[in-house]
Amino acid sequence: MFAPLNPIAGQQPFNDWFVPDTTQRMALGNRVLAVDPFWGFGEFMYVKSTDAVLKGSLCMFDESLNAVLLPSTVGQGFPFGVAMAPMASGVYGWLQMAGYAVYKTNATVAADTAMAVAAAGIAGTLANGKQLLGFRNRKAATATVTVTAGTQSGNGILTTSGYDGFFLGLALTGTGIPASTVVAALGSDGRTIYTGSAIGTLGDKNSTATGSITLTGTYTGFGAGQINHPFAQGQVA
Repeated sequence: MFAPLNPIAGQQPFNDWFVPDTTQRMALGNRVLAVDPFWGFGEFMYVKSTDAVLKGSLCMFDESLNAVLLPSTVGQGFPFGVAMAPMASGVYGWLQMAGYAVYKTNATVAADTAMAVAAAGIAGTLANGKQLLGFRNRKAATATVTVTAGTQSGNGILTTSGYDGFFLGLALTGTGIPASTVVAALGSDGRTIYTGSAIGTLGDKNSTATGSITLTGTYTGFGAGQINHPFAQGQVA
């Protein structure tokens, strides 16, 4: 989990286990530098969502720090960040501005390639005038991560020695894991994975077996890459 390099008293958490809400806990625009044993360095900015934002959405923001989905149009020039968690309109939360980020995609873009905004808030195949600058894809949607997990039949709680590399919305497979299961929530202990059919929907994808399994997470619908204060491509001559 990300830990702030310079902690602030009362700081709103920005890891995947925190659920954003309608309470503003600090000044908008506050930026935090943090590190994680798996994800490395990250920079995060506190904003107010004024749109229906998904985990990993590309979000532009205005001078009032209101965040909306980055439109899929050419020649924008807007700065943007990557949403750390789902946010409805009126909810406060975090955008990742730098580091190794997980973001929504609509195509299996190859690793180590440039990307473009392909739909509102979603990255995809490179297109002239829509390139995402300061943004390099490193993991395709077919990428996987594995961990040994303990399961209990009829229960949607998976216990691990650590869930490094797992994130909200990651597709899950393994012995006793129902089809179309994703990471619905992550425990603040850094070890517990909650299964479900969607982020925040728990209890509808319970394990069908008890034991120790190899749990595989697949990036389906997501990519991961290195970002550094990215912005949408401006005018093309």
